[in-house]
Amino acid sequence: MSRQTEQAVRLGTSIALAAACILASASAYAAWPADKPIRLIVPYAPGGATDILGRAVGNQMAKELKQTIVVENKPGAGSMLGSQQVVRSEPDGYTILLGSISNVLNMYFYKDPLYDLRKDLKPVAQIVSVPNFLAVGKSVPAKNVAELIALAKQKPGELSCATSGVGSSPYLSCELFKVMAGIELINTPFKGGAPAIQSTIGNQTTMVFANEAWPYIDSGQLRGLGVTTAQRSPYSRDIPAISETLPKYDVTAWYGFWVPSKTPDKITNALSKAAADALQSQEVLNTLKQLGATPKPSDPQQFADYVNSEIDRWAAITKEMNIQAK
Repeated sequence: MSRQTEQAVRLGTSIALAAACILASASAYAAWPADKPIRLIVPYAPGGATDILGRAVGNQMAKELKQTIVVENKPGAGSMLGSQQVVRSEPDGYTILLGSISNVLNMYFYKDPLYDLRKDLKPVAQIVSVPNFLAVGKSVPAKNVAELIALAKQKPGELSCATSGVGSSPYLSCELFKVMAGIELINTPFKGGAPAIQSTIGNQTTMVFANEAWPYIDSGQLRGLGVTTAQRSPYSRDIPAISETLPKYDVTAWYGFWVPSKTPDKITNALSKAAADALQSQEVLNTLKQLGATPKPSDPQQFADYVNSEIDRWAAITKEMNIQAK
């Protein structure tokens, strides 16, 4: 082979390798060909755990996908308004929902949900699980769950419980607490965890169930009495599980991504991988620790299976609690 022929072969090989790299890169991001940002819909008010989580994971996913991701807060109707917006959007990968256990609970708290979770939304990936914290204002004399129950029995129907909206896991946490403790409480829903927490700090409500309450407990603005998960949180082991006072009490909040039901598998798989990669970022892990959240990466099928199991579980529990849909 002549020298000129060898050079031509080498040049051809280099061009082929470069082309292959370009094609591989292009195929990875071909799902988002338009020059516009991906919208991440957070169906709660700014400043709450869902908002903080969405921004942390969304920012890292944007780096993984090499796409701009813009968080949009759409609170209302127990997360249904924001979820409905995603249902009605084009199934093109440009609109994602950061949903939660509330998307399951809405099926039982509302007579006419604004969408069908199983038919209208397609699971992408679970992100985290996190406990709700039961906390009281500093002026409340109760120092533990047993004392709070005793106080509620002394003042039936006088104590109030701030939560993040009808159908949310904090709302259910309060309702389950009432039933299992045999007490009367005024369940006061807000448009997110942040305003619910502020109402308790400001003594407008007696107590709050919120998964974003840990920083306020840690700083001394609230007194943490319990966590709603069956076991204590690994981030706040000094706070007992409510189940230590009320056996079998267990509400675990979780978050995950959904897209419109007709979104192609190529897109959902790419989003799922980007989410899993984002959860390995130290910056994201630091945020999760502040929220008391545990990363739970999953693929679309794993998340779909988990959601279905939660639908079955809460159908039985809400029936046993005799929850009346509104």
